[in-house]
Amino acid sequence: MTDVPLTRSVRLIFEFAADGVRLVEQHQVNITVGLSRDHQAGDYVEVRDRDGRTISRVPVRVGLGTSVETFPQDPYIGSDASRVLTVVVPAPPEADHVAVVRDSERGANSTTQSGIEVLGTFRLQR
Repeated sequence: MTDVPLTRSVRLIFEFAADGVRLVEQHQVNITVGLSRDHQAGDYVEVRDRDGRTISRVPVRVGLGTSVETFPQDPYIGSDASRVLTVVVPAPPEADHVAVVRDSERGANSTTQSGIEVLGTFRLQR
């Protein structure tokens, strides 16, 4: 296991509808998670700095059309509400916003982001 720096965290609740994704709620939580930079194809919530550079990405392991609560180390699938995603992301001091993305082409050896579809971006509260 790789050692990663620990930082404060934020729980984000997203709602998915036919017209897109929206951030319903965000609040700090007493969980410290490490920064992750997963480079596989899939759905992610990316934490980005003011210039749009990815600081960390938390995988959404079950797809964005279902109801889920995800922690980076231990995904949990919930069924209380339809088309809702709850995710805990690291929020270091340089974090400015998050982006919900679908990464269709990125591989471990890829340096291009041409396969990333941004489904929505949202500012983090301080």
